Amino acid sequence: MGKSKKELYRAKLIQYGLVGAALGLYYGIFYKPGGEPDVLMAILLSAFAALVTVIVRSWRKGFSFRKIVLDFLMIFTYFAVFMLSITLRKVAYDLGGQPLVIAETLIAGTGLGLLLAWQQFGSQVKD
Repeated sequence: MGKSKKELYRAKLIQYGLVGAALGLYYGIFYKPGGEPDVLMAILLSAFAALVTVIVRSWRKGFSFRKIVLDFLMIFTYFAVFMLSITLRKVAYDLGGQPLVIAETLIAGTGLGLLLAWQQFGSQVKD
């Protein structure tokens, strides 16, 4: 017998959450303090990456303007959370050392993984 949609969704949530947590843990454990964080640059790079991604994804597909804007906002959120998490490691390090850096990147990675799973698979679960 096959698994129900809810069971598959839970499995994907766990899978994506763990992958995000592992990536966050990696970025936290191997962080070495460097220069000062540049939050504006992280936001600008996130916006640019989201814009390029949306253009490539929607090129000649006839999507509505509303769908393109929503797609941009969702992708920008992913990039911004990731880039700000990486950028703010220095602040976390200054406030609480390596343990706080690990906690910050672990939480951000897990959150991104869960958000991605929810976006990709959550709409498929109707029960």
